[in-house]
Amino acid sequence: MYAEIVTALKAHVVNGRIVVDEPVDLPDGAEVSVYLFDATADAMSAHERAALERALTRSLAQADEGELIDADEVLGELQRS
Repeated sequence: MYAEIVTALKAHVVNGRIVVDEPVDLPDGAEVSVYLFDATADAMSAHERAALERALTRSLAQADEGELIDADEVLGELQRS
């Protein structure tokens, strides 16, 4: 399931090192990719950002419950229209 493979973690830089703000369940030596988020380039208002966060939380809960639509079905539907 996608939600089991992709996780966003909040972290900060401390003395030139990336420190994750919450515990993670990863084995020692696990390789991770870090993508920087430039909050100054974010054009969303606080209201829009909160709405997005609620929608993402709702979507992840639906995925966890198995309420998914197969990507091939969606692509097939788009190709037919």
